[in-house]
Amino acid sequence: MSRIPLRIRHAEIDDTAQISQLVKSTGLSVGAAGGRQFESDLLSQLPKRIHALLGDPDVSVLVAVDDEAGLLYGLVVLNIDQVAAVNPVPVLNVSHLLVDDSKRRRGVGRSLLVAAVHEADQRGIEHLVATAVTGSREANRYLARLGFAPLVTRRIASTQVLRRSLGLAEAPERVARLRRLRSGRVAAVKAPAQIFGRGA
Repeated sequence: MSRIPLRIRHAEIDDTAQISQLVKSTGLSVGAAGGRQFESDLLSQLPKRIHALLGDPDVSVLVAVDDEAGLLYGLVVLNIDQVAAVNPVPVLNVSHLLVDDSKRRRGVGRSLLVAAVHEADQRGIEHLVATAVTGSREANRYLARLGFAPLVTRRIASTQVLRRSLGLAEAPERVARLRRLRSGRVAAVKAPAQIFGRGA
């Protein structure tokens, strides 16, 4: 497929709707099992979270746009990090490298990573660490072809699962807190909707 004319730029507040749609359409998750735990909460909070990222001075959100069509086809989120708590070598963390499904294999991801390399150079950082969903063969193979080597494997578990597997009894205060939270959610669902008029 031929490459498409793109411009890589910093995301703006006006891009929120298209970024949200891109995240939803690419089925973003944090892993084969972990993603399902957070998907509904993530999607409901997307616009708010995107606004927070755009306002964070320590984070760079770059987008690939077709100015002529007025469309956004790709996204990458960058932030400075370190290899590990005991290994403070600075790295540029590359997360949420997303490309619209209809524009795959047309240079969008490459253009975003080129911009990431330029940002690392400007900040004097020599290494980039890319995050990919564990179950995505395509993403992991793509990063491997570019030269990203395996670094760590991160796994996720809820405290409830670990309490069971570790044989921990539920603390009375935790049980009471969970009951209060659940009763609060039920009350919120049953409460009548309020109608707010538009101010003058």
